[in-house]
Amino acid sequence: YALFRIDYEAYAELPWSGLILDEAQFVKNHHSKTYQCARRLPAPFKLAITGTPLENSLMDLWSLLSIVAPGLFPSPDRFSELYRKPIEAGGAPELLATLRRRIRPLMRRRTKEQVATELPPKQEQVLEVALNPRHHKIYQMHLQRERQKVLGLIEDLDKNRFMIFRSLTLLRQLSLDPALVDPIYAGVRSSKAD
Repeated sequence: YALFRIDYEAYAELPWSGLILDEAQFVKNHHSKTYQCARRLPAPFKLAITGTPLENSLMDLWSLLSIVAPGLFPSPDRFSELYRKPIEAGGAPELLATLRRRIRPLMRRRTKEQVATELPPKQEQVLEVALNPRHHKIYQMHLQRERQKVLGLIEDLDKNRFMIFRSLTLLRQLSLDPALVDPIYAGVRSSKAD
């Protein structure tokens, strides 16, 4: 993707029959240059493949759809107002059903169990990293707040799925670097080893 972005002009000069975007989550940000290159490349057929589910919001989905099915949802602002905001707020199950119906012909979802039966069982290795005291304090403060929020939302998982994922993403970002969540935390070292 870096070469595609850097050498885009050279790629755009060539005739293309199709564009296949493997690991398509790399073009999920519609403000990024890589996304712009994938969107603009003149190819009559575009396919996005990813094993990574949506991580941040429904705008990740909009970005991929705008590449492979331009015109289905032409405006990111309109998509955000019509679908993203109501669905992520958890108050529009009928809109979520409508969105799923509209995109169903364009998507194929297969689980690991369906396609990778020959793989050995998953192995996990846990490596604990001790946060420095200031980072730990920031993380614990947000953890308590997000825990209370998620516990209040978990009764209706379908309705509140995006809010719960948003809390989990926030905690993941905080564990890596508090500045990812709020620039006022810039300079807080992540671990004692730093």
